[in-house]
Amino acid sequence: MAFTKRTVLASVAVMSLTSTAAAGDTGPYQLSPGDTVEIGIAPIPERTQRAVVQMDGNIALPEVGMVMVAGLTATQLQTRMQALLPTKIFHARLPDGREQMVVVQPSDVTAVIADYRPIYVMGDVLTPGQQAYRPLMTVRQALAVSGGFSLLRSRAGQTGPDPVDLRRDYETLWGDYTKDYFHAARIRAELQDQADFDKQTPQGSPLSPSIGAAIAQAEADALKIALGDFQQEQTFLEKGEKDAADQIDVLQKREQVEAEGVKADQEDLARVTKVFESGNLTNNRLADVRRALLLSSSGALQTSVELMRARRQQEDYVRQHERNDNQRRIGLLTDLKDTNARLADVTAKLHAASEKLQPSGASAQPLPMAGETIRAQVTIVRKVGNEWRKISADEDTIVMPGDTVEAKFSSDLQSAAIR
Repeated sequence: MAFTKRTVLASVAVMSLTSTAAAGDTGPYQLSPGDTVEIGIAPIPERTQRAVVQMDGNIALPEVGMVMVAGLTATQLQTRMQALLPTKIFHARLPDGREQMVVVQPSDVTAVIADYRPIYVMGDVLTPGQQAYRPLMTVRQALAVSGGFSLLRSRAGQTGPDPVDLRRDYETLWGDYTKDYFHAARIRAELQDQADFDKQTPQGSPLSPSIGAAIAQAEADALKIALGDFQQEQTFLEKGEKDAADQIDVLQKREQVEAEGVKADQEDLARVTKVFESGNLTNNRLADVRRALLLSSSGALQTSVELMRARRQQEDYVRQHERNDNQRRIGLLTDLKDTNARLADVTAKLHAASEKLQPSGASAQPLPMAGETIRAQVTIVRKVGNEWRKISADEDTIVMPGDTVEAKFSSDLQSAAIR
């Protein structure tokens, strides 16, 4: 039975290490200092022995001496032991106390890797340090035995503010952030004369979707009113500008007619004056002609004054039209600048509140920040030959004995409101 168990164990070890190597793309696992091997002889169960691979790569076996095993795969270790042990003489003690020499056959020998070098987990985990390795162990399992992800492993037992108050402050900050986020989105839409904007709640918000939707809808209604009011004002000014243009056109035509009338009256006055000087016309007639010229000249002058006033009014409408748009844009840009400053301030406060809210020894990722994605990055540091390599990994990557697993949090902080 002992032989059967060891044979199965050897097979499992070979398969697991081959699979592990395939996942790491480094070939079959090779024995290294720190590994423990188990050598068994089926006819002599009491001779089963464990030996640690020393720094020089050797293991010490009674009646055999030092055997170099470093660099051997599990299969090669089995082959070497099957070739080496049958050449030695072993004695077994019988139940009656007598000793008997045992002939060892190659098939009687089993050699397996009993314990592997430990792995090391460091970074943003609860209990960093050395962990025992198990065949086919994944990064997820290594992190699990290290307590899981945590940014605050050193805060165990720390006293501080009431978590309820901290959570309230955290959600209040999220409310402030959401209001400024949608306000900034509304301002940008108004600057571009767009009637709508993205009403999706900021990423990572712990607030109820209905709250975010209500804030977004309020800003959407404000946008609609602001655009409507501005459009009405501009329409009024455009109508005034058009009316002034129409009035100018009428006055110009009247000015032309009156100029022709003044000219005709002047010609009539010159003719009447000539006749009067020859003594063929009364003084009353000359006075009537002069009076007619004076009236037509006064009418022409009045028309010129009205034309000047209409042109000035048209220019005022044009300037007011442009001024309204410029002043509106200046006001919106100033409001957007102030809103972005508040967003940056609230984002910084959210970072602080998020860290304070991490429970003592929390084995979870930190609370999400506004406009950013929080994720864990895992890197495996592995020695391949004489070279140390850094390998990007995910939680399902298989680790190898002796690996160092580095876990840390990272984020792409790009505030959606300021983007």
